[in-house]
Amino acid sequence: MSDPASYTVEQFLDARMELPDAGRWTELAQGQIINLDAPDIEHGTIVLNISKSLSRYLHKRDDGAAYFELGLVVKRDPDTVRFPAVCIFKTGSRFDELDKVITERRPDAIIEIASTNPRRRQMQEHVDEYVNWGVSLIWVIDPTEMEVLEYRPATGSEVIDINGKMTGGDSLPEFEMSVRDLFAEPDWW
Repeated sequence: MSDPASYTVEQFLDARMELPDAGRWTELAQGQIINLDAPDIEHGTIVLNISKSLSRYLHKRDDGAAYFELGLVVKRDPDTVRFPAVCIFKTGSRFDELDKVITERRPDAIIEIASTNPRRRQMQEHVDEYVNWGVSLIWVIDPTEMEVLEYRPATGSEVIDINGKMTGGDSLPEFEMSVRDLFAEPDWW
């Protein structure tokens, strides 16, 4: 398939099914379709571990929701759609984004996983887009270094090592998770 000069969000969604793996590992960056490597097993382990902590947190608070691989329209003209591992909304119904492939609604927090070299190379661009869009908390989990790069536009960035804790601050009040727990292999492993 020959690529036009630039795709809109709508054209990208129409074209995804024709792409390898039905476009599951693609994004739209300034109108251009970008192919990503499929995540590895470590990526899946991290998503499993963070999802368990987020589930406990969100059920305890009884508000907000976490979505996995939901497309976020972070920019228009030219259009950019990112698919972070997790995005968290503090407000709204738990089902607001459930049946959507993409949303233009801005999440309160985003979690990215830099699990492959192409993903790692693109991460600063993703973070810059999220910051410019107004996302208040961005965690980039780095399985190679076993650390989390935390971006809070209001206060700056910080590296949290394996012995530290991720805390939600104003974005996710009372959320806390050990970085070590992100990388723990499941009991059934």
